[in-house]
Amino acid sequence: MSFKNCVIQISDPHLFGDKNRKINGANSYLNLKKVFDNISKLTLKPNLLILSGDLSQDCTFESYQHLANLLNKSGIKYCIFPGNHDDVDVINKVFDYNWIKNSVDYCIELGNWFLYIIDSSVYPEDSGSLSEKQLLNLENILKINKNKSTVIFTHHHPIKINSSWMDKMMLKEAKHFNDIVLKNKQIKAVLFGHIHQVFEKQESDLLYASSPSTAYQVRSDCNEFIVDKTIPGYRIIQLDEDNEDKGEKLISKIIWVE
Repeated sequence: MSFKNCVIQISDPHLFGDKNRKINGANSYLNLKKVFDNISKLTLKPNLLILSGDLSQDCTFESYQHLANLLNKSGIKYCIFPGNHDDVDVINKVFDYNWIKNSVDYCIELGNWFLYIIDSSVYPEDSGSLSEKQLLNLENILKINKNKSTVIFTHHHPIKINSSWMDKMMLKEAKHFNDIVLKNKQIKAVLFGHIHQVFEKQESDLLYASSPSTAYQVRSDCNEFIVDKTIPGYRIIQLDEDNEDKGEKLISKIIWVE
């Protein structure tokens, strides 16, 4: 098996304009900087960084500029998309994008893999939502690319994680979204952020999984908000390039940065 493609998912940095400001006991800027330093030392060099939302906590120009500086310094191709804490209008100013709020959907081809980013954010609401147009576009694009192994990235979790307070802030259209996902067998994984904890659930050949926050983690399987630790983490995703027998494989793991 040849793993030529390596994607790193970074999620929920929650940056402030003030680099010294803390959130729930964590310096979110210093934690994110540690993550980038760790990535720079990896033996397997990533092809792509995907940042899955809640990039900023205060939605200031400066917070997004701090992120842009770290991304540009890394020298690695990157894709970002918003979470429920992000203001797309400010992101546009810093990254020179022309995004429209609540519809930042796009796709990336990486080798024989198809990566689809679907924007579940509805700033400033905590829970996620997808419009009928987004869901229809998803169905159509998956149909067109039915022969390509696919990974979907979104911010909000589309399945319950056994934390009642957090599950109130999941994707509202989870059933419709999952119906689409489960009938498209080329989808190998749905990867998300938002929950500030590591969650993995295998549904036949499909993996639902989160990336931890680079800011702080919350306790899993808990019915109230409790900070678990302020150690940052990220997810490495390796995608194989051997598809002769249509047996494309995805392997991923979490890296904690002490």
